[in-house]
Amino acid sequence: MKHLQILFLVLLSSLAFGQNDCDCERNYNEVYQKIRDNYAAYDMKVNAATKPAFDALNKKIASKAKGVKDPKACFEILKEWTDFFKDNHLFINFQTSFSVADSPEVVAARATKVLVQKHTSESSFERYLKDNQANLDPAEGVWESDDKEYRLGVIKDATNPKKLYGFLLTDRDKLWVKGKTKFELEKIGTDRYKTKYYYSDFSAEITLTRLVKNILAMDNIYKFTKVSPTPTEFVTLDEQTHALPDYRVERIDSSTTLIVLPPFTIPNAPLYINELVSQNEKLILGAKNLIIDMRNNPGGDDNAFDALFPYIADGPIIRKGSKMRATQENLILLNHELRSIQDFPQFKLTLEPKLRQIIREMTLNMGTMITAPDKEFNYKSTDQMPKKVVVLVNKNTASTAESISLEAKQSPKVIIMGRNTKGAADYTEVRDWGLPCFGWRLAIPLGISYRLPTQPMENVGIKPDVEIPESEADWVSFTVKYLNTIK
Repeated sequence: MKHLQILFLVLLSSLAFGQNDCDCERNYNEVYQKIRDNYAAYDMKVNAATKPAFDALNKKIASKAKGVKDPKACFEILKEWTDFFKDNHLFINFQTSFSVADSPEVVAARATKVLVQKHTSESSFERYLKDNQANLDPAEGVWESDDKEYRLGVIKDATNPKKLYGFLLTDRDKLWVKGKTKFELEKIGTDRYKTKYYYSDFSAEITLTRLVKNILAMDNIYKFTKVSPTPTEFVTLDEQTHALPDYRVERIDSSTTLIVLPPFTIPNAPLYINELVSQNEKLILGAKNLIIDMRNNPGGDDNAFDALFPYIADGPIIRKGSKMRATQENLILLNHELRSIQDFPQFKLTLEPKLRQIIREMTLNMGTMITAPDKEFNYKSTDQMPKKVVVLVNKNTASTAESISLEAKQSPKVIIMGRNTKGAADYTEVRDWGLPCFGWRLAIPLGISYRLPTQPMENVGIKPDVEIPESEADWVSFTVKYLNTIK
């Protein structure tokens, strides 16, 4: 989403949580009014072709909402209504999760399909390690997770030396018992393993695990430290700084540097990324190729990426302003946001000039669609390194992260690689209103992308310039090989 959702907007909420007259109908009426009168894409979504279905849905939802006081039932009713708009940025923020967990029977059925290894005690496994010391895979041994939650053994498959299993050395519950496989490793390169990790409900995720001396780093899940056999090598300070953090700048080889960015939703994302980049400028400028990893980035503050533009630009880069709906209630939200940021210099510096211009345009053009100001990054063509820049994206790259990927593509240096992005960048400038009941809040996009209506991206996403196969586990190594084949 564009910008942080300012917490002070809670003052605008007309919460009535706990009142006797609090029911779903009140929330529905409020949601309907706020979207009808303020949602930037309302006239695009409710048109001559869709209005009969929309009117029928309104009649159905209004009837279903009457007298409903149960929050979960209300959630299901209102979600049916908001789903009509097919907009990832239009939603109700609930205080309670209403997701339904799988039944114990379903979880138990999944558990039966997960192997139990033959070593069900640490002493038994230690004997195996001692007896096979000369032929152990570097990943074999006893490992402990960084949060001390798991103590695991890792052992080779009896017939396939490239296959390994991580298994529990202690009981956790009646399904997660000693010997139960927690993850499966498949060796795909030096110190690289394609990984299938099982969560507590035995659902699985495919990821990459890197062996960095005495640390087994499982991307986005866990880091494990080797306990036995006693490691002969330990990670260096440089590796702790550049190879192990989730968000990092790492020299991959003599030609390539990798930057793994955090989600742009973290507090002070622009400051965090600016420091990450400035502290590692030598690694960036010293590489012919730069890989910027924006996989699984849900978006957030659109200023977060700005620190990287000087290294990837080969001329000006334009951040196009959204088309925004000028209404009295949208003006209330923006004026309140402007007042709220005055005590926060980091937000005031980046947001105030734009907010003031939008507020001025809305005030003068009420009832129309206005255009928010563009932001131009004025860079000149340069021969500086890096020469080639890859932005890695996947199905979970969304919202602002998608928009920024397209901005980066304005530079001829940039190649987008990976898989289609989520497709959540058409509706912008999200703000929220408090609803009358249950402490819920309604998020509404006040703007639409400059690309609309001719180039919609919602629920479609960005198609990468170079697609990385679904079967590929090590996207970084794949990208390095690709970069080494082009001039």
